[in-house]
Amino acid sequence: MSISIVGSLNYDLVTYADSIPAPGETIRANSFQTHTGGKGLNQAIAIAKLKRPDSFYDVRMIGTVGKDSFGFELIHILQEHHVDVSQVVIHPTEKTGVAIILVEKKTGQNRILITAGANGESVYNDDQLEAIFPKTLKNNNEDRHMAVFQQEIPDPCSIMKWLKRERKNYDIVFNPSPFKSIEIDNWNLIDILIVNEVESLQIIESVLENNIVAEIKKEIRANFMKGYEEICKVLQKKCVNPKGPGIVIITLGAKGVLFLSKEQREVKFREPVKNIKVIDTTGAGDTFLGAFITQYYQGIDITKAIEFSTKASSLTIQNPGASESIATYNEVIQIS
Repeated sequence: MSISIVGSLNYDLVTYADSIPAPGETIRANSFQTHTGGKGLNQAIAIAKLKRPDSFYDVRMIGTVGKDSFGFELIHILQEHHVDVSQVVIHPTEKTGVAIILVEKKTGQNRILITAGANGESVYNDDQLEAIFPKTLKNNNEDRHMAVFQQEIPDPCSIMKWLKRERKNYDIVFNPSPFKSIEIDNWNLIDILIVNEVESLQIIESVLENNIVAEIKKEIRANFMKGYEEICKVLQKKCVNPKGPGIVIITLGAKGVLFLSKEQREVKFREPVKNIKVIDTTGAGDTFLGAFITQYYQGIDITKAIEFSTKASSLTIQNPGASESIATYNEVIQIS
């Protein structure tokens, strides 16, 4: 049994300031920090830290770093959290990916610029995929496995297609961030879709006619939750594997979470954890995804899994950084 995260590994350079400078403006920042990051790495560490201590499945990171100090530090932090790094390639010439993050102190909101670097080399042919996902991997033909993808590497859909064709016992989790449009047929590869408020709108803009999108946006302006409930239904109908669990999750930040699965007839809502001080929202989405995947993989009811995930992400945003701010399983279950 295993959960494989196929994605990016970045080194984060973070500046905290009272406000974000306008074009041509120079302001004095409050502080500067460095953190390990990248959506792939963050999600791998979240899964490793948030799985139950008595769990026996493997967490595997698949990606590329540069032959530099940033890359070696990223590998080291994964190893510290017992993530299998045997499929993290050290590229001889490309530099490790970097994220420049500006955090507004008053709100905790962030703005992020990403340089892909070695992440742009995470492209695999069939022979390489055979080696990365061997049939002998922990009784690969008998056990259930999961593969998690984002959009910070060049072509995640080609890997998803290969898995659906060659490794039918894999559930595919997709977090299309940062969003870029994919071919319409590729949405049927996805078993679990996890997106935020902005990404959910970007997806429907790519799969629906303009007039239908305009009507949904009008609904959002009139009744925010009702509008996003409609988006949730559209995503389940158009953007997940009809033969899979049909799970669609939309995280709405401080507004809560909407979710839908084949087991449910209606979209459900989970309110956020209240009365917390937001310091940095950088790793919230990755923490939520990691928390949900650990719970779902272990057979926990979806509603309870969402509750656990909401609590986990609430702890993350109360601390600076991304992977460093992710709580452990035991810390999350202590929240009432």
